[in-house]
Amino acid sequence: VAAGSGHGDSIEASPEVLFDFGLQGGSAVVLDWDVLSERLAVATTGGAGFGDKITFVPVMGDDLPPEDVTLPTGAGITDLCVGCRPEDEAAFAVAACTDGALRLIDASPAAPPSIVRTAYSHGVAATAAQLSPNGRVVASGSASGHVVVQPFNGSPGASPLPGLSRAEEREAAVTGLRYSLLRPDTLAACDAAGNLQVWDARALRHLHRFPRAHGSAARALAFSAQNSDLLISGGDDSHLMFWDIHSGNKIRDVAVDSTICALSYHSDGHLLAVGTADGFMLLFDLRMLASMSAPAVPLHHWDFHHQEQHRGGGRAALRAVAFAPPELASLLEQAFLRDASAGSGDEL
Repeated sequence: VAAGSGHGDSIEASPEVLFDFGLQGGSAVVLDWDVLSERLAVATTGGAGFGDKITFVPVMGDDLPPEDVTLPTGAGITDLCVGCRPEDEAAFAVAACTDGALRLIDASPAAPPSIVRTAYSHGVAATAAQLSPNGRVVASGSASGHVVVQPFNGSPGASPLPGLSRAEEREAAVTGLRYSLLRPDTLAACDAAGNLQVWDARALRHLHRFPRAHGSAARALAFSAQNSDLLISGGDDSHLMFWDIHSGNKIRDVAVDSTICALSYHSDGHLLAVGTADGFMLLFDLRMLASMSAPAVPLHHWDFHHQEQHRGGGRAALRAVAFAPPELASLLEQAFLRDASAGSGDEL
């Protein structure tokens, strides 16, 4: 967890690290914020001698220990999403796994997090999962390219969303799902063939289809928290695509210098964080993306995890980035940035 100024620093300026937690074995796959309990949920795949697990890490003090949810041997976690219902003092999480399971977790602060239900909704590996903004609906995608939605409580069962219609637009493994915060029933998916799809998940119908939107696998999606029509996608082709989901038009195509693995869009509508395949975190100010003919220049180019390497000796991909939600960002600022210089206020 780090903070860096969005204004005036050099492009290589190092952010202030606010919190650093070492994961015990395995590789981090995805992370998400648990606002209710003021903690990060981090999914790790097992390394030698370690199984897959989800670790809930408190970030607002050293007195609370992390809590683990250990998954069955061979689960193969691929995605994780946390949802909160503050009015019920309830928090939940869903994990997608390659053994075909969706593991639904009660992460409410009243008790240690635990798996409360396991659903097999696809018949093949589950590759992506998201909770609706109210935490009551689970969307999941599979290795076969299909997406289904179902109530968190399991009744009634899963309902499939329509796929791409023509044979030449056939779906590939789903690589990412995102719900819109401003349009709670709007769900987007990307896949390994570069396709994008957007649905009204309540009505079980397409809003838009963007076949072969990317030249190769699309890996990440981010909805704007300011503009209900704006969706951003990124992928292996090193391009950021900007989409108007009201009109169905592509607004912009911006090249970057690295393969894109992860995206996070700040709630202010200006800053976009990009995790890359070579382990860097790029921070863009979207107001400064002037040229479409040359790769975009990031506001910052950060190397948080330079000591982490693949077993073969190469650099590890930065597979997960997430801005802190506004309500938690302000608490982090109060706790960690009392003595920071003016302008250090973009929590990541």
